[in-house]
Amino acid sequence: MELGDRPVYNVSDKVPPSVLALSILQHFFVLAVYMTYPVIITKAIGGGEDLSTFLISATLIGSGIATVLQSMHYTGCGHIFPMVPNSSYLPASILAATAGGLPLLYGMMMVAGFLEILLSRLTRYFRLLFPGEVVGVVMFMLGLAIIPFSFPLFFGSTAEGPLDPASTLVGIITLGSMIVLGMQKQKIFKFYAVLIGIIIGLISSVAFGVLTPASIAAAGTFSLFSIPNPIGIVSYSFDIGLVIPFAIGMLCVMLKSAGNISLLDEYTGETNKNNLRRGLFSEGFGAMFCSAIGGIGIGSSASNTGLIPGTGVASKQIGLGLGVLLIICGFLPVIGWFFHVLPEPIMGAVVIYAITFIMMGGVQSISSRVLDNRRIFVVILPIMIGVSSVMCSYLYTDLPESLRLFFDSPLTSGAIFVVVFGLLFKIGTPTHLTRSLGDRPLEDVSKLLFDCGKSWTMDKTQMFQITHHLQAVILALPKETVPQKLLITLKNSTGTIVADLTVSGPVNETAVKTAGHYPAIVTVAETAAQTIVRASYLLV
Repeated sequence: MELGDRPVYNVSDKVPPSVLALSILQHFFVLAVYMTYPVIITKAIGGGEDLSTFLISATLIGSGIATVLQSMHYTGCGHIFPMVPNSSYLPASILAATAGGLPLLYGMMMVAGFLEILLSRLTRYFRLLFPGEVVGVVMFMLGLAIIPFSFPLFFGSTAEGPLDPASTLVGIITLGSMIVLGMQKQKIFKFYAVLIGIIIGLISSVAFGVLTPASIAAAGTFSLFSIPNPIGIVSYSFDIGLVIPFAIGMLCVMLKSAGNISLLDEYTGETNKNNLRRGLFSEGFGAMFCSAIGGIGIGSSASNTGLIPGTGVASKQIGLGLGVLLIICGFLPVIGWFFHVLPEPIMGAVVIYAITFIMMGGVQSISSRVLDNRRIFVVILPIMIGVSSVMCSYLYTDLPESLRLFFDSPLTSGAIFVVVFGLLFKIGTPTHLTRSLGDRPLEDVSKLLFDCGKSWTMDKTQMFQITHHLQAVILALPKETVPQKLLITLKNSTGTIVADLTVSGPVNETAVKTAGHYPAIVTVAETAAQTIVRASYLLV
């Protein structure tokens, strides 16, 4: 994703039918890899192919309904925001399923979904809890967390064995095709780089014997249409001891979704403050609903989010169509078979391609902030801890089960610690800074805003924009009026910065209100002794 890029088809744009159909299909193939999670859970409890097929079908239906809700502004975030099985829930889900079967998994997932619904009402405090550098770390850790899953797929490794040469060649051909096509200037190649890459990968899979005719012919043994039967499978139980691991998973899902929504808001320019609150509420509801009908834990798809800036197609029509397609696929048993036989190196290549854009978005989110020494530690230490959970996992093997869950993946440990460190290192941070303006008020304003940027980890671009706006306000003052003091206050509860400029005499109210080009609410309060010009800015 290049800085300054904007979608070719934005959120509210109508998409040509051919682009619509192929874009839906491309997103569908991208999320296919997540449908392996029901298979993993099935194998963990010793279930057979019928149980695996039911879990996939129920999850597809629940994911489809949740995806449709997310695509609409009044029920979700209003973006293409597929809801798919989520890796953050996988450790807790396996723990619950092995301890109490699927009923315990369903019951605890409904608790996790309800907790997310409750926390979605507190998004006004997300700027305090999850500033840009925190969200950036979470987005970056997503890529690290998916490496242990995606690279074995890419190289065709089974049971932690060495790479398979034929599978590796298929993976390289698939990923290489996507990268080359994605770099082309022609829109058709950029739009469908992943889909064309998958087709090329399937052809190479047949050529190199990774996908055999026998596995393709097995499709004939499935019925065309079937209604998933929950009888004897779906029931609910609860265990208070599992609340903590599921709450950890839910927090990681929320952090990831907050990062995904922020990325899409920035990329599309659709920055409605309710997008995040509605998106998280809908995600929590979707997780509850999917578990209630027999699916597994779902959340937003980082790979699909990364695909949007990768293709330039962001119309919510894609999300609506994808949701309907997922629901339909839930009634087609052959889809479950497809997820079983799709060659692993192709799935690995798709995930690696898409997650690249998510990690780059995380790097950009971190680098866009003004960081002092305190915030540098907030960024780097959680990344180091997250990496240690993979490279030095033996350090945490003897911890109690409830604590060891924090280190099951770099995403879990990195996400939790970046939030904790972010709050700890806020202690002692001033909420307001002031400076007396001397003979060079424009330079004094610049220095004060830089201090504010470091203290409050402001976005670099916004810091410069506010600086230029306040300088423009000073230049709009009458020549005989002397700017005396500038007080800047951070209000975390409302996510705003308020700048109070004290001057020695009356001002031209129209001139100061129209000074500069940055959006701000400017008011003027005059007394007999002085005038205060107040400018309020919404933090980004």
